[in-house]
Amino acid sequence: MTLSPDDLAALASDETDTVRLRLARTLLRQGDPRGTLIEVQCALARAGKQAPARLREEEASLLAGHEASWLAELGLLPGDARFSRGFVDHVTLDARRARGVYARLVRREPVRSLSLLVDFTGSEEELPLLLEELRQAGLPASLEQLIIDRKNYWDVTHDDDLQLRRQGTRVLGLSLDLLDVARPHAGLELLDIALRAPEAALLQTLDVQLLARGESSLEPLLQALERVGPRPSLRDWRLSFSSPSGKEWIRWVQLGSLSRLLSLYPGLQTLVLPMAELPAEHVAHPELRELSLHWLGLTPCGPSDLSQWKPAPVPKGGGLQLLRDARLPLLQRLHIDFQYAWYIAWSPEDLAPLLDAEGLPALCQLELHNCGFGDVLCRELVRMKHASRLEVLDLTGAILSDEGALVLLRHRDRFPRLRRLVCGPWGLSDALWTELRGRYPVDS
Repeated sequence: MTLSPDDLAALASDETDTVRLRLARTLLRQGDPRGTLIEVQCALARAGKQAPARLREEEASLLAGHEASWLAELGLLPGDARFSRGFVDHVTLDARRARGVYARLVRREPVRSLSLLVDFTGSEEELPLLLEELRQAGLPASLEQLIIDRKNYWDVTHDDDLQLRRQGTRVLGLSLDLLDVARPHAGLELLDIALRAPEAALLQTLDVQLLARGESSLEPLLQALERVGPRPSLRDWRLSFSSPSGKEWIRWVQLGSLSRLLSLYPGLQTLVLPMAELPAEHVAHPELRELSLHWLGLTPCGPSDLSQWKPAPVPKGGGLQLLRDARLPLLQRLHIDFQYAWYIAWSPEDLAPLLDAEGLPALCQLELHNCGFGDVLCRELVRMKHASRLEVLDLTGAILSDEGALVLLRHRDRFPRLRRLVCGPWGLSDALWTELRGRYPVDS
């Protein structure tokens, strides 16, 4: 069966199976049993669990009789691919065998998911050549997931997993699970290929999830994004840690320049960063509305787990200094997670840049989570320059006592617009908790 580029593009966004069934009728007139498979599998997809047994039997009979020859036309073997609604949908292929097959495959089938198996027996050496083939042939308009699967390695490891969120044939969102930022011919190259695709010209969201332990320098990622160039359409950029095993480790990123990142995305509205070393630098952006930050220390040896080791003076640098002179005229929501000093010992002095910041005129939602010195935090917040504009003050996880509650009660007039205060009763007497709820719109 030969499909035109227009047919493949139409199949990529064929949610109602209209295009599939039209192609099926053409194939049936030609006596091609592939047309029957399309009709049967589309009927099975519509019926779901209520599908009659005869359809399951007919599907099995068609695949038993023709699957091997249909796959052979693509250079595939039984077990390499799965048919869904009449077409090759999911392909899992050793990187050595995928060379030369990929270009043929994506010209003939609306593939949604492609897993490239890599191990120590030679397929790792083939990966650079295969990635170049992907770059030259381009990503199919139907592709939603592209994986470099290293599960055959001797050590247990995770995949580089690129996912594409589409609207029709346009790519509006990219998500990447990245095993190693610095590893060549891996996740960053998948991201580069996807970003350079014409379908991603109007990309709106970019989400990178790191799988590595310890420190990860973001310089390779930042350089890769700079090589692709600015993306004015991007609105949401998120960096986080992923733990497929469910275990948590001490992990953080080193970002040499937040300004370099922001300069690539002039239309950016939301930026989320995990635990990070950030330098004290001038930060400005005309459109940013939401900023989420975690630990912001800068230490010579990285953070330490203070839940396991005795708290001690920890050398640190920037902290919140970048907020003192930041110019973020449209920033409405600022989230900072203090992490209960698990990563670095915060001190009340670290709040000064936030409290004295002049360049946050639109700030109306302030979220300060997991602060171990909640009473001091309350004393400082009532003198904050932006207190009178706050509509939401979220102190989730802050360790408060009656002292902090009394400060908030005495200075209720400092928060005239506040419509939501988030805090809990833990550490407060019943009387003060009741009074606080009477004076503030408390959400516990």
